[in-house]
Amino acid sequence: MSEKISGENQIKVGSLARRLDIMIDSDRTIREVAIMMDRMNVGCLLVTENNKIIGIVTERDLVRRVLATGIDHKSTKVKEIMSFPVIAIEPDSSLIDAVRLMASYGFRRLPVIEKDGKLVGIVTINELAEALVATRDICKELLEMMVKATKPPESMYQ
Repeated sequence: MSEKISGENQIKVGSLARRLDIMIDSDRTIREVAIMMDRMNVGCLLVTENNKIIGIVTERDLVRRVLATGIDHKSTKVKEIMSFPVIAIEPDSSLIDAVRLMASYGFRRLPVIEKDGKLVGIVTINELAEALVATRDICKELLEMMVKATKPPESMYQ
């Protein structure tokens, strides 16, 4: 059944992605990363080097690789604690593809990146959940309309 869900009229991930410039240079410090994430109210930043995305740093990385180890957040560079390679999805991918990818890796955030490497934005588990609920509600309404349209008038039974 799930194979039928991923049709051409499926919601595309690119339409759900928050359009944010969430990139930081690999030579910036962990402290700068934390400040930037706080100010932007985001849970991750993409790490760049020579204008190319080379990694990602998440709140989880900050907790596990910085707080838990006690490394110096003022002098340690983000490239030393980032996760790589970046697992991303293309904007034309379906909502179902994004959910499957996030579930398989245990991600809560997924960068949306064009084939040429250009960042479109980020999609979170919250946006995907909202889209799934909206899809479910639309399907429920359509089903109710179909049942109503195919149900014979009650006057036929009297």
